[in-house]
Amino acid sequence: MFARRHRRSFGLNTTSTADISFVLLIFFLVTTSMDQNKGLVRQLPPMEPTEQTPTEVDRRDVLTFALAANGTVTVDGKPVADKDVAARVEQHVTSRGLRHIIAIDIDPDAEYQSYFQLQNSIVEAYRQLRDAEARRRYGRPMKGCTAAERDQVRQACPQRIVENYMEKGGSRP
Repeated sequence: MFARRHRRSFGLNTTSTADISFVLLIFFLVTTSMDQNKGLVRQLPPMEPTEQTPTEVDRRDVLTFALAANGTVTVDGKPVADKDVAARVEQHVTSRGLRHIIAIDIDPDAEYQSYFQLQNSIVEAYRQLRDAEARRRYGRPMKGCTAAERDQVRQACPQRIVENYMEKGGSRP
């Protein structure tokens, strides 16, 4: 009888579409920057299984920074500019030696930027103190010292930082 015609259905050629998608994926992976995690590097002390007993500390050995919710920093109750934080830390550590303690009281509503700026200033002060100690002992900066020499400098100038997080309303827990 009558011969039926087969109608051919036309489809999209997806091979080229897949190739273009793959090229775009590679392009975006190569061109976008992958930011590394940034943060504060801290060496936590090893966990001791024994019960720790509170130690009496002379109030003069403690330099207390308070970070308020509005970003202002005070030292022992007196306002201090951000640029003066490192100098205050250096002065305190130099005068108190190994007995020094840097305490930071942080309002829970304080911004992270203010907190990190305060931490960076304190760490910068310790870096300068350790660099000066390395120059005094070995005649070269901390970066130029061997690992053993750096350990000795760290023991001579340890970072003794205590953080206290205030409860809502500005009081300590």
